[in-house]
Amino acid sequence: MNIFLRKTENRSKPNRRDFMLQTGAASLGVTSMVNTIAQLKMVGAAAAQGGGGGYKALVCLFMNGGVDSNNLLIPSGSSPARTAYVNGRGFLAIPDSDFDYTPSNGSNGYWNGTAVSTASVSSRLTPLNVGAYNPPTQASGYCGTQMALHPGAYPLAKMFADGDLSFVGNIGTLTQPGVTRANFASAATPKPPQLFSHSDQQTQWQSSIPDKPFTSGWGGRIADLLTSQGANAGDLSMSVSIAGINSLQVGVGIQPYVMNSSGAVSSLAGFGSPYTSALRFPNLQPDYSNPALLAGTRYNPLAPVVGGADPLSGTNYQHNAAGWRLRAIEQVLAMSHASLFDDTYVDVPKSARVTEGLIGNALAQTAAPNPTLDAHFENWFPNGLFNPRITDFASQLRVVSRMIAGRSALGNTRQIFFVQLGGWDTHTSQIPNANTTQGHYGLINNLSRAVAAFRDAMVSIGMWDNVTVFSASDFNRTFNANKADNTAGSDHAWGGNAFLAGGAVNGGKIYGRFADLTKNGGIDCQGNSGRWIPNVAVDQYAATLAKWFGVSDGDIPAVFPNLSRFMPNGITNSELVSRNLDMFSF
Repeated sequence: MNIFLRKTENRSKPNRRDFMLQTGAASLGVTSMVNTIAQLKMVGAAAAQGGGGGYKALVCLFMNGGVDSNNLLIPSGSSPARTAYVNGRGFLAIPDSDFDYTPSNGSNGYWNGTAVSTASVSSRLTPLNVGAYNPPTQASGYCGTQMALHPGAYPLAKMFADGDLSFVGNIGTLTQPGVTRANFASAATPKPPQLFSHSDQQTQWQSSIPDKPFTSGWGGRIADLLTSQGANAGDLSMSVSIAGINSLQVGVGIQPYVMNSSGAVSSLAGFGSPYTSALRFPNLQPDYSNPALLAGTRYNPLAPVVGGADPLSGTNYQHNAAGWRLRAIEQVLAMSHASLFDDTYVDVPKSARVTEGLIGNALAQTAAPNPTLDAHFENWFPNGLFNPRITDFASQLRVVSRMIAGRSALGNTRQIFFVQLGGWDTHTSQIPNANTTQGHYGLINNLSRAVAAFRDAMVSIGMWDNVTVFSASDFNRTFNANKADNTAGSDHAWGGNAFLAGGAVNGGKIYGRFADLTKNGGIDCQGNSGRWIPNVAVDQYAATLAKWFGVSDGDIPAVFPNLSRFMPNGITNSELVSRNLDMFSF
């Protein structure tokens, strides 16, 4: 039973440092935040765009620890960029021949739509917009006509070829445009504070306002705005995390509901799950206000008993011991109290009872003995590859797929999900010898298979066009290897490559600008480690996602107050095209 209110921040996995950071920062910016929320509620957005137009879900895949995306999207074939890659990465360079390979055995095979196959595959890409992502600091054709993904990312390469996935080159946190290698060291140059710090960059990525104390995440601000416009008719928060507390989903009015990767919902003990032993219609939720008229999804715990053989016949409670006990508990919850403290205290279990009932009903639609979505994850995770077979990250996405499949029980037309895969802080032994389940290879393998399985699950229920998955991470890692042997890893850096996937995504393209891979020059912000100054700001990436999600052009500045620094003409379609960020078919 989740005991956290829908509109109260869930602290199920906090630590003291998180608590101090978030509460302290909030107090510093409370006045500006109140003004921002007032603007969010007053802006002239059409409710039809925020709450209508059918269901949509955003799924944030956060790669915790700083993903080495230099080895996710890679120049291949013959090009100046490939030459720079081979010369610059040292022991971290992936040979061009590795992009075409045959899985060593069935446990590492790939799902071909019918069975797990060990046929030869390729992670090479031929983008539809060849040349559009070439760095402006390099001559035309710098990247050539072909790129590749890490060999473990073959499932993502297949999605790219199918038009379901695209990349955004060299994205990162920025406070202002105009940061260069020449002015980077100057104190007068506005740049994100604590650039190479995990905690700071995670927060800045998820807030999109790096030059202000943290008060809310951009996902939380979207939830605040769209909920006020009617996009959330149910009792469940628009924001749902399957990976604990995060900054992205922190709002002012709306806070995330936190689940775990098992998808289990704990009801009150002794009443069946969900309350099948006690309630006549377990899909209904209690309304504690003793209303004169009930909504079709509610029942009244204060409904009186009647005479006869079944005194509870006029209520939703069964005439048995479980029904009488649950009725007594819920009538206690429905009582009013003279003390404001007592009323607030009892609001917690009341809200929890309604919320876990909603979640239980949503998940029940895909529960055993008919786990309609599990097969897609089993397809992409053959026996013998990972232990356990379905990894925790894949299980997180499986819970998201079940929540989307059971959306009719929730009443939301918009949902923002957060899942997370850790372990990307690869300072040492980044490339294990021919091991597909360890190091960077294992992380990429796990990530790619889980995303492909999620895509197949969404396609199977006809929801792929309604879902957009997007990646994010603390930062990229240094282009330089930090050692000259096979124990080498990479260190904290800045701009990197991200991907987004969904039926509405203009797939098969690379947006933004690929990094100029010139160390000790170009966009290497300092020294010769290869820390790329981003070409695309998080604000631009996130605002484009928000536009697809239903935030109107007029509301975008309230959610992303720094966006005008990077897109002075607003986030109109023409501006997106001119900035090479037309990632969706609007």
